[in-house]
Amino acid sequence: MSDRERNMMTDYTSTEERLIFTERMRGVREDILRRLRPRNDREGTYIQPVSAGGRNPFADAFEAKPDAPYVICLADAIVRSWLDTPCLIYPGEALVGITRPFYPIMEHFSWGINFHEDVCDDPSYPDGQTERKRIDALRERMSPMTSSYMDECGRAKYGGERYGHICDEGMFWAGGYQGHTIPNYPTLLNTGLDGMLAKIDACETALASPEQSVSDFYEANRIIVRGMTAFLEKYTAHAETLAEGENDPIQRRYYREIAENCAFVAHRKPVTLYQALQLMWCLSLWDWVDCMGRVDQYLLPFWEYSKAHGDVITPEEGITSIMFKIWENGSHNSTLSGCKPEDGSDATNELSYLFLQVLRNIRDTHPRMVVRVGENCPQPLLELVVKLWSEGMSDPTIVSDTNVIPGLMKIEVPLRDARDYATLGCQEIEIPGKSNTGCEDGSFNVAKVFEIALRGGMATETPGFRIGPATKPFIECESYEELWESFREQLEFFTELHLWLCSRGQEIRAANHSKLVKGVFTDGVLESGRNHDDGGPLYNHGVVETAGIAAVADSLTAVKKLVYDERRVSRETLMAALEADFEGYEELRQMLLKAPKFGNNHDEADDTACRVLDLYWSECGKYRSVRGGLYTGACSLLTAGISYGSRTGALPDGRHAGEPLGNTMGPRPGADTRGVTSMLMSVAKLPLEKGVGGTTLNVLLPKSTMTSPELRTDIAGMMRAYMSNGGQMAQVTTADIGELLDAKKHPERHGNLIVRVGGYSHHFTQLSESVQNEIISRYASETAGG
Repeated sequence: MSDRERNMMTDYTSTEERLIFTERMRGVREDILRRLRPRNDREGTYIQPVSAGGRNPFADAFEAKPDAPYVICLADAIVRSWLDTPCLIYPGEALVGITRPFYPIMEHFSWGINFHEDVCDDPSYPDGQTERKRIDALRERMSPMTSSYMDECGRAKYGGERYGHICDEGMFWAGGYQGHTIPNYPTLLNTGLDGMLAKIDACETALASPEQSVSDFYEANRIIVRGMTAFLEKYTAHAETLAEGENDPIQRRYYREIAENCAFVAHRKPVTLYQALQLMWCLSLWDWVDCMGRVDQYLLPFWEYSKAHGDVITPEEGITSIMFKIWENGSHNSTLSGCKPEDGSDATNELSYLFLQVLRNIRDTHPRMVVRVGENCPQPLLELVVKLWSEGMSDPTIVSDTNVIPGLMKIEVPLRDARDYATLGCQEIEIPGKSNTGCEDGSFNVAKVFEIALRGGMATETPGFRIGPATKPFIECESYEELWESFREQLEFFTELHLWLCSRGQEIRAANHSKLVKGVFTDGVLESGRNHDDGGPLYNHGVVETAGIAAVADSLTAVKKLVYDERRVSRETLMAALEADFEGYEELRQMLLKAPKFGNNHDEADDTACRVLDLYWSECGKYRSVRGGLYTGACSLLTAGISYGSRTGALPDGRHAGEPLGNTMGPRPGADTRGVTSMLMSVAKLPLEKGVGGTTLNVLLPKSTMTSPELRTDIAGMMRAYMSNGGQMAQVTTADIGELLDAKKHPERHGNLIVRVGGYSHHFTQLSESVQNEIISRYASETAGG
């Protein structure tokens, strides 16, 4: 039996049988392993498969048209950067196209044009100083709006001194990343590149705008699409040339198949899976290998066609090939399963399982994948997910249709589109091909606001300077509700300030046309003639990442219990202890640590967490993004829980100044001591439907809990219950505490140990010591014997 036949017979739902790669795909895999870049290089798409070679295509494009509008020059520069990049086809691969080298000037969807002058120090640039001067001469023209705009607006609105002291607090990040969105891959695949040009023409005719800037915008979109066609034609010619000089008959056939495939999709819409995957990969490359959406849904018709009618490569080889490209180049997210938009029925199909089986065989931090779990999610799918976890993987993440779909409808997304949501970035949520959700517009440390509220609105970094409204400081609050009102007023003030600044960040991206490539393939952009960051997409809600909820809730619970209810601690003593970071107050600190904590299924502690989170996210929901949509909450903080914690003083939950706050929606690291079931029950009580920007949750499921089919079935049942009863997301770390501790001492023994950080997977031994310590601190229930 041949490799190809054996591969096609694989039961994709099986947790015991493993997918067998064909001989061709095994060769490709081994080749990738030899050149695979570190995880962080792939995450940032800094793969550098070829040298920049002394080229500076963005400078060339802008110099070639000194009087042309910015958006035209930007489109020309993007295209030139791709066409200047040498073609490279690796032996055996079926899908082609590599990322660009790191040029001195490049666009990025999170900002616009970025400058990387240090690239000019590369030996391939014969005169680096001259190249730097060339960049400086173009900088102003290439930067319609800079980051200084947001600070200028802030100083004008709030006063220079006050605004400066507010920023010194480390309370928020405004204007955030504002990057990830998912282009409309189904539109591209069902239309083709020539069809996209026809769509651009039709939209411009229908809009009939008299403004030259709108005409320029449409022409820029045409330039991008024509450039993608030229890119595919360049690979066609390169593959034909390689075929002519190739002696090995099998590789010669591969080159000819590549040439035919690229030539077909350079103009026509795909018919086979192989064609669809090549066109899909072309857009992904031009989109910085960002997020791909519901891959098992929009590829299904092409999969079924190729299974029924045959294809140049087997359908399984096609899916393996695109997964290998994602693996090597660090695509941020793809989504599987869920429900069908038209009727809400289960959408799981063969591809849902096959993608997971390929992921299982790759076993790395990429590809990053998410499985949507609804009420009708098939049990075999959940059991396959748990099987991957039991083998030491942190992917896939799971996300709840039960929670997310109603939450999206509350922020004005119609039911049909809400059912079609996908995940992106580090587990944010949007409607693929129709959205710009900020992702993220900013992040906000609620614990810092509470710290300011304790002081009645006075700065913590600049003692004696008022930055918030004048409210009662904690030592003057005669009742718990007075303290709550002080906190509420401060939170309302700083939330409005933060979201106002986030809108200024959005205006910067709009001026810079930061998502020009994405916009071509996003519904609403061509129809409205407005760019992706200027309200062009159909859905434009804002997203704010949220830090410090558990720390504030636990602090309030402890204050209510010890200060107001039991009167065991005076307000003055507690404030003195906080100012001293508990030095000389260890007995008091232990009392605070023993107060009920969120994450242990304790009703009072959990109710307080619900009240705090509802207050903040409801306040966010009063405001609209300058793009047009309502703000919603999120929590996927990566390592920001550590950095925000470093800027936050001691709190009444017993936390020392500088300790981490946590990077997901769960309890503060170390606070949950009653096991994973109690933790899940606590988190499921939160109003997570108000945070449909994506609220991750770290879940520790050591491999020892999944050693048998029966145990894995129990875990699948527990996670299904969490998804059905209020939970939104779960991202899993399966390492045992002993493995983590040994990996710190002997990293050379644990090169493949994968953990979840806060929205993404990472090799534990490649993390900084502070991040390693934060992950270990999550294991409080194990170290406490819980």
